[in-house]
Amino acid sequence: MYLIRHGQTDWNAEGRYQGQTDSQLSTLGRAQAGQLARALASHPLAAVYSSPLSRALHTAQAIAAPHGLPVRTVDLLREIGLGVWERLTELEINEKFGRVLEVRRLDPLGVIPHGGETLAAVQARGMQAVSEIIARHPGETVAAVAHGAVNKMIILAALDAPHGSVFSIRQDNGAINVLEFAGGRARVMSLNETSHLDGLATAP
Repeated sequence: MYLIRHGQTDWNAEGRYQGQTDSQLSTLGRAQAGQLARALASHPLAAVYSSPLSRALHTAQAIAAPHGLPVRTVDLLREIGLGVWERLTELEINEKFGRVLEVRRLDPLGVIPHGGETLAAVQARGMQAVSEIIARHPGETVAAVAHGAVNKMIILAALDAPHGSVFSIRQDNGAINVLEFAGGRARVMSLNETSHLDGLATAP
């Protein structure tokens, strides 16, 4: 499985927390989606899956186009719900709720925004999505486009690493991770690969 993070959005560039709020790809994000499509065009993809959120879906559509494949949306791949933090910048969150983000980096399991989702819940649904997808495609290669937090939690599960390590993993916009499944186990073959984006401007 090529597990991919969507291209950049304007909110990414502004440092705005998106969560499950829908947002569109920026000009750079559309260019990143095009680079992803070129990078994966020669790979024999059997299917392309995506979160239903526009930023992931539009990235997936670019990847699927050279293969003549439809994009199959999977709600379980939707980004983590961030409740009252969604649409806000870090500065705005700190102004409204105190320095909760600082505390969250030290205790990612203990700090959950009101109306938000736990990391355990994100990992459970992310792994359910992955399990269902690979069960449909034994011996085949697929792509799945999701989001930063979802990808990180899937990768932590593959590594058998604790939830609290979530901030130790980087997921850049347009990054590719490669997971291999065999014997009921997952192996992380490549993490946060972005060489296909060389030459594009980067987000702040």
